[in-house]
Amino acid sequence: MILKFFNKKDNSVKIQKYEEEIKRLEEEDFSSLYNQDISYHNYGYVHTFRTISDGLRLQNVKQFSAGILAGFWISLAYVGAILASYSLGGDAWASLSKIVFSAVFAIVIVLISFLGGGFVTAHMWYNRTMFKGVERWTVFMKACGLVYLGNIIGMFIVVIIFQLSGTMTGEGNSIWEYFVHNFIEKKLYNVGHVMIAGFGLSALTSKIILQAVLWTFMSAILCNFLVCLATQGSKSTKGNAVASMIMYLFILFYFAIGGYQHCVANWFIAWMIITNAILAYQQIDNNLVWIFLLINILPSILGNWVGALIIGYFMGIFNKEFDALLVKEAKLRFLREEVLRLKSK
Repeated sequence: MILKFFNKKDNSVKIQKYEEEIKRLEEEDFSSLYNQDISYHNYGYVHTFRTISDGLRLQNVKQFSAGILAGFWISLAYVGAILASYSLGGDAWASLSKIVFSAVFAIVIVLISFLGGGFVTAHMWYNRTMFKGVERWTVFMKACGLVYLGNIIGMFIVVIIFQLSGTMTGEGNSIWEYFVHNFIEKKLYNVGHVMIAGFGLSALTSKIILQAVLWTFMSAILCNFLVCLATQGSKSTKGNAVASMIMYLFILFYFAIGGYQHCVANWFIAWMIITNAILAYQQIDNNLVWIFLLINILPSILGNWVGALIIGYFMGIFNKEFDALLVKEAKLRFLREEVLRLKSK
């Protein structure tokens, strides 16, 4: 009873403080944020900010299902891109195969744009803003968690169906071998080379492991530079669908051809390794399951997060006058919601 009394008193102090700040923020002029005639880069920044901010408030089931859909699309794009690049002759046409893979893979963004879906890496664009108190961290992390879980499950569904289709066991296992050497091995750098060559865990030195982790982390930073810019670039076209698709395709092509580490896309490779270990289709060291998760997926998550933080920081400076207003507008909405939440207790 005493604790309840003090909680109520504490809430009333918070409410009073929040209401005073709400009054101050309501005096701001936000009209420039709704101006269609601002420059393209400003328009893209404003509408990316708003889109992600609104996305954090979607219902849990919608967050999760958006993640699943994106997982579907990226897995299907991966399948198409792998088979297209393999059909050119595999390693004999390595340079051309890489260009074809990147071009086919980039089409995934068209599927997401027109059919729906969400990536956790796009949500990360907003992480810098969270340090300014515009939303509760629990809301942000829950949204990221639900979307990422959806991404992972969506990719698993497609991968297990793809594996059971027998495609990777065709042509004398040459498709699987192409996948192993060009995707599993390359994503793990020297660790992949050691494991695929069959030298085993004993051949992995601390230098090889740390080098692979560092390279993955740095590559993931560059990856989310491009992913975050893809979202913002598409919004900067002011509603022109064709221009948005061109912007998306160019940036995703750069991402794919660079082979950068993406904490969502790499789950396709992770699930291929895991399902192969379960189904025992092909001979491959099963230690690659946990190696890929620890040396690739975890550093990719951290690198993508840092990449979003860095690019978000500099884009915020470049769009300073709009960023300041967007933060105030987001904080105003947050404080209004907090007052209602506290009053309902």
